[in-house]
Amino acid sequence: MAIEVHLEKRIINNNVIREADDKSRRDYLVVTVLAGMFLFGLFTYAWQHYQWIQYGYRIEEAQKKKEQLAEAGRQLQLERASLRNPQRIDAIARRDLGMVFPAPGQLVNLTDTPLATPAPPPSQAVPPQQAEIQPQPAALTAKR
Repeated sequence: MAIEVHLEKRIINNNVIREADDKSRRDYLVVTVLAGMFLFGLFTYAWQHYQWIQYGYRIEEAQKKKEQLAEAGRQLQLERASLRNPQRIDAIARRDLGMVFPAPGQLVNLTDTPLATPAPPPSQAVPPQQAEIQPQPAALTAKR
């Protein structure tokens, strides 16, 4: 029986410097730029889709609010028409306020008589010497 001895020689590669491969660096840069452009396009599409959905929700909400306001407007028009009813006003005036129809001599028509403005009362002229002596109101005096 023979004994075999294998000696292993260890190779130390610490001092070996690897040269930079320009082609692989260029390929890495191209792949990175293409992946970045693809992700940018994907995110842009996703953002536009999200905005489209949000605008759809806003439009739907605005349409609902418009319908609600239109219904409220119709209700207010009906209420105004019922409040302007002359029979209703007459009934409230007679029942609640105790008003009665005017007697024939009580009704006065103002359009037949010309309107006259009252003459201003005669003003008393103040002599100029007294006008200077009169005190001024506190609001007109300058604050210092």
